[in-house]
Amino acid sequence: MRCSFCKRNSDDSRSVEHIIPEALGNTEHILPRGIVCDGCNNYFARKVEGPLLDTLWFRHARSRQGIESKRGLVPPLSAIVPAARVAANVWLEPGNMSFGAIKQKDEAQLYDSLVSGRAQRLFIPIVTEIDTSLMSRFLAKVAIEILVHRMLKIEGWEDQIIDAPQLEPLRRFARICDQPTSWPYSRRRIYGEDDIHWDGSGYQVLHEFTLLYTDKSELYAVVCLFGEEFAFNYGGPEIEGYATWLKQNDDRSPLYLTEPLPEPIRSPWLDT
Repeated sequence: MRCSFCKRNSDDSRSVEHIIPEALGNTEHILPRGIVCDGCNNYFARKVEGPLLDTLWFRHARSRQGIESKRGLVPPLSAIVPAARVAANVWLEPGNMSFGAIKQKDEAQLYDSLVSGRAQRLFIPIVTEIDTSLMSRFLAKVAIEILVHRMLKIEGWEDQIIDAPQLEPLRRFARICDQPTSWPYSRRRIYGEDDIHWDGSGYQVLHEFTLLYTDKSELYAVVCLFGEEFAFNYGGPEIEGYATWLKQNDDRSPLYLTEPLPEPIRSPWLDT
């Protein structure tokens, strides 16, 4: 067996690979041991996924949805208490909210401002920006793994993915990010983060993905996280073809081409 990224022998690898990280709620879409070697698995966790999930957009989304880390911890929201001039962490629980100073040395200052009544407001920023460099590399890694996931049971899949010269730029971008140094993607919201969909029983979608092959012979990985759709071109660092495809298909998501987007039964918590 060879690793889908570095192509080295991975017979002795022990790690399974989550296409979408566990920290984003994925417990279903997992690749077997050896599909991604231990070295590449650890590298992506340290250099791409870990830093990306630690950015505000992901931390706040995980916090709002109560998604635990591997250590069983839900990341806090970042907030500011202006009157105390203190940065704070906020934890949300059903019917309850707690907060405290980020830095231990600021706890007394925060406490005094609360007791005195000076601090009466706490501001939690609405974060819309995502680190584009980290997100691009993350999507490149996910795109390769979606292909493997789809073709894993087909005999000779390794030749079509691991040895495919067309995928070399994408593989290199995910691993090294030097040629090219950027790879744009499409981003838009297709449903609310907190929407509960209905198909006979209520359910919430944290993540989903599919492949889109256009009539222009372009292949895209389409990934939705917390209601935001990201489209990534396998063939090269350009996204114009996807914009054209959307116009031709009434802006419908490839995730819901054969069926309508489920109607939410409650309003989204955040709509940006």
